Amino acid sequence: MNIDIEVPEGLNPALTALGWLVGRWEGTGNGADHLGNDFEFEQRIEFNHNGGDYLYYASQTFLISDEAAGQVPLGMETGFWRPKADASLEVVLTSAEGWTEVLVGQIQVTRIDLLSDAVVRTESAEVGHSAGQRLYGKVDGDLMYALDRATTEHELRPHMWARLKRV
Repeated sequence: MNIDIEVPEGLNPALTALGWLVGRWEGTGNGADHLGNDFEFEQRIEFNHNGGDYLYYASQTFLISDEAAGQVPLGMETGFWRPKADASLEVVLTSAEGWTEVLVGQIQVTRIDLLSDAVVRTESAEVGHSAGQRLYGKVDGDLMYALDRATTEHELRPHMWARLKRV
């Protein structure tokens, strides 16, 4: 069995299991908002390291629309990915939409499963995000993911999914 594991130069050894994520990824995806309306988006994700025992992460999405000229910001989140020696993972994400989410999960070589442990929302948060579930994986060299979200208005259901290429 040939497992495609990458360990970028200078990566803290505690991050070896996440080395394949490091870099910039771009592509398009699809989604359904909290009202059930379908949408398409462009996305840029960057995972990087600075010698610490965590990766730092930034994701920006832009709405693809026939009506909109140019890029229309859809969302942005930043955060930190902290792997543990037992292949568990803690992720802290903050969204420009007014919420912070703590996710916990497992790393399985080039697959990562995450579930919400806690969500905190600001008073002005546009959506009552209350829980999430994420799946990330490396497939044929691409980063694929699926994000399910629950809100105060609906139970957990598919929210966004995409296939991104390393650039």
